Parts: sequence; structure tokens; C-alpha cells
Amino acid sequence: MIKDSCCLPELLKTLETDDVQLHEATLRALIEIKSDQSTYSLLSYLERNIENKPIEALIEALTEHRAWQISEKIRPFLSSESERVVSSAATFFFSCTGEMIYLDKIISLLDHHNRFVMQSAAFDLARIGTIEAAKPILKSKVPNNIKMFAIKSILSKSLKGESKTMSTPQPEQKSIHNSLFQKLDNLVRQNFSGNLLIDQDEQSADNQIEGEQLTQDEFLADAFKNLRAPSLASREAGIEKLILSADSFKINLLDLYFSESDQDIKMGLIKVMAVLRRPLYAKAFIDAIGVEIGNHCQGSIRRVAACALGEIKWSDKGGSEALPAIIKKLGWTLQSPEDWGLRYGACLALEGIGGASSIELLIKAKTKEIDPVLSTRLEKALLKTNNRSSNHSVGKKNTAVR
Repeated sequence: MIKDSCCLPELLKTLETDDVQLHEATLRALIEIKSDQSTYSLLSYLERNIENKPIEALIEALTEHRAWQISEKIRPFLSSESERVVSSAATFFFSCTGEMIYLDKIISLLDHHNRFVMQSAAFDLARIGTIEAAKPILKSKVPNNIKMFAIKSILSKSLKGESKTMSTPQPEQKSIHNSLFQKLDNLVRQNFSGNLLIDQDEQSADNQIEGEQLTQDEFLADAFKNLRAPSLASREAGIEKLILSADSFKINLLDLYFSESDQDIKMGLIKVMAVLRRPLYAKAFIDAIGVEIGNHCQGSIRRVAACALGEIKWSDKGGSEALPAIIKKLGWTLQSPEDWGLRYGACLALEGIGGASSIELLIKAKTKEIDPVLSTRLEKALLKTNNRSSNHSVGKKNTAVR
């Protein structure tokens, strides 16, 4: 994670130990550091006869170091009994040759019955970063967090011109980028499911509740049971129950949120409030965003909460008074956290709120942001927000003339 090449000599020494788990950790570090100093050691490690050698990580490291000269030694792994090793080998050969047969092999594993094989294939496609992989990833059942990471990786490589892809005319490429940004926007906004496997074929949990036959406590117990379920379909059903019946049961969602300690239930309540879009819920959204030292495992709830601040109708009663605190919080969120998804969510929120303060924050963030995907999204937000402000000003002038 530090990515400092000064640690390479000590890292490479660990490959001489008998600890294969340590070897894998080292290989994962070498994948990130990408230094030519380690290529020789990787090639030597490939030649050694080691029981339970972490082949998947080794092939990934050799791919990142572009060690195409040992292609014939990697080829046998295309027929490995391990689908994850097959996916890594196919990634190596697609990165080397650009031949679609290898890309198709990885894409086919997105439909595998084993969730870990599916997710591994999605990560391999994210590393490749080719545009052709975006649609299959979005259609797959991998968790939304992985989809979000993969689409962002594909956009990043494409924007930097690093991805292997079919020759695409410039206007068409721009259209594809716009489409992928829309998909990424939706993934960040709707990402309450986190790492839950998408159970698209599973029937939704029972969502028919006879409201008049239940007490508020009984209704909440039923809804919360759904929100804690391991099934994404069940959680979505619990959220829908609360959205449809919160008013009829006179449920104070704000009080519930601040009195609840279960993170799954808090996530569900944030999602419900995000859909209802009421200014009074801003207090809960600000709390959910938290501070920089917040638990990284709570990334999904923080992103949904940030996006929700841009969906609220601030012209409603009690909205405008809360805006200064909201803008201040989003200003911090846009620049401080390491979580790129949270910064992306803050960008979407400021775009939704609009106004001079939002424009000022977006400009300030744009001058400092080095991530190509976030930088481009900030540019899009600025363009949209500026255009909206200009149209609003023209509308005021026309009204004054009349």
C-alpha cells in the first residue's frame, strides 16, 4: 500500500523463506510497486519447485511486470484445474497479445457458480481495463463494490490511454465514457449492498404486509429482520417496506437511526431516508459520512449518505437553513478522505445542490485531484452546475424584463 521501492531488497528476501503465505503477500506488494528491480527475482521464483506456490499471485505479478518473454512457461496454466489460475493466465496472454479469445475466457468465468471465481475474474478484468469488459461486469452477479471498483479501473485506464481495446473512433469513445460515468454514478448512489452477492435469480422476499394488523414494534421487527438478512433481495424488500409504510406507522426514522447500533440496520435506514429525500434527514447523513478516521468497512453507508445530500429538495421547509453545514461537510468530504468513492459521492452531491458555494468547492477540488476518473467527473459536475446557474440567471433577467 505504501508503494515505496526502497523496501524491495527486504521484500525479495522473503521469497527465499519456506512460508508460501508470506510469498503471496510479497507478490501482492510487488504487483503494486511495479519495479524492474524485482523482475529477475520473479522469474527465478517461477522456476523453483515449491509446494503450494501462490501461482495466481505470481502470474499477476509477472503480468504487471510485462514479462512476456516467459509466455511458454505460463501457457500450461491456461489448462489448470484452478479457474482462478486460468483467469490469471488468460489475463497474462490478453495483456501480451490483445487476442479476444483470452478476454472471452475471463468473461466466461463471470458466470461461474463459485462466487470467488466470479469475483477473481472481475478483478482480472479490472486490471486489464479494457472497455469491452464493462458490459459483462455490469451484467454479472458480483457484489456492487467490486462492480464499482472495476468500472472505475476501466475508465481510468481508458482515460489515460493505457487499455488494450478495439480501435474506437474518438466520438464513439467519448460516448462510451459518458455511459460508463452514468453507470458509475448509479453504483456509487445505490451502493448500500456493499459486498453482498447479487442474487438476481432469487425471488424477492415477501413484501406484502397487512399494515393495519401489525403494531409499530411488530412492523419494525419484521423490516429489521429483512435488513439483517444475508440476501440482497431480502434487504431490498426491508427497505421498500420502510419506504412505503414509514408514514402510516408514524416511524421517526431519525430517532431510529441514532438509537440503533446494528450497522446493517443503520445502512438500511440511511437508504430509506435517501429515497424519501427530506431535509430533516440531513443530520443522519452528516453523521453517517463521519470523519476521516471512520471505519473503512463503513464505506458503503458513507457514500450513500454523501450522495443523498445532493438528492434532497433544499427548497422545502427547513432545507435552506441546513445548507451551510451541508456545504461545509461536503467540502471536507470532497478533498480529505482516501476513499475515492466517498469523494466521488461528494462530487455528485455538490452537483445536485448547485449554487456558487458548490461551484467554488468543485473548482478547488479540481485543481488538486490527480485521479483521472475523479478529475473528469469534477469537470462534468462543474460544467453542469455552471450551465444550470447561467440558465437560472437568464431566467431571472427575463422575468425582470416582463
